[in-house]
Amino acid sequence: MDLHTDPGKERDAEGMRWRALNPQIAAAGLAAAESRLRRLTAELSCDRQDLDELFGVYSALSTASRSRDAIEVFASPTDTALLIEEAMTRCRSEVISAQPGEGRPAEEAQRAAARDVELLGRGVRIRALFQESSLHHPPTRSYVARVTAAGADVRSSAELFGRLIVFDRSVAFVPHHRAAGGAAVVRDRSVVALLCEAFDHAWGRASPAEDGRAKCAELSDLHRTVLRLLSEGARDETIARRLGVSLRTCRKYVAEIFEAIGAESRFQAGYLAAHRGLLK
Repeated sequence: MDLHTDPGKERDAEGMRWRALNPQIAAAGLAAAESRLRRLTAELSCDRQDLDELFGVYSALSTASRSRDAIEVFASPTDTALLIEEAMTRCRSEVISAQPGEGRPAEEAQRAAARDVELLGRGVRIRALFQESSLHHPPTRSYVARVTAAGADVRSSAELFGRLIVFDRSVAFVPHHRAAGGAAVVRDRSVVALLCEAFDHAWGRASPAEDGRAKCAELSDLHRTVLRLLSEGARDETIARRLGVSLRTCRKYVAEIFEAIGAESRFQAGYLAAHRGLLK
């Protein structure tokens, strides 16, 4: 029941007159308010749904943007060279690199030497890892002699984990998985830290590349690696692939090992190596 002022009734103590109204009239007014509330709720629900959809788009775009920033892939050798040049220009403290394989062409090695000497002159530290087999390569020997004279640290190892160059431990370049001369540019801190850790581990196990020449008259780390693979029954093709050298070069190493330990066959080389403790 609802009460409403009525001028035809007697006044109360406050001078107001009241009369009873049908409750359905009040219910009609309440229904109108409920209708407005339902419309407002529906509008809010639509707004919430729109915001949820926008958040999904924003999240996807943000993730894609972060992924592009973390790792970018370039198939073009020209683009890769420009990016490396830019990274060198910005470099302030250190460059680390791992260079597997037999060595670069003479002109490329000369350009790399000039570039690295300029970096060293700016106070940038350079640590370079080469596959030991590449130190037989004249352009590589020339490069090593030039940069070590300028203050670079160069070491060699019989086997390397892969090609890598890192500037200031903040941006890394690794080879494109298909395109020769292309690269993946890595800026993600966790991935770069892992690559640097792999390099530091290999660096700790490598030997100083004194004047860029391998000592073939003795059993160097390279020869011991070949000898170990021979004792495991590896074929020349497998050994060459593991060392990053040609089949001809691999067979040259095998011949040097036979001469050094006095073996006449692969079986005898394996026996003599085990007997003399050369595989430890």
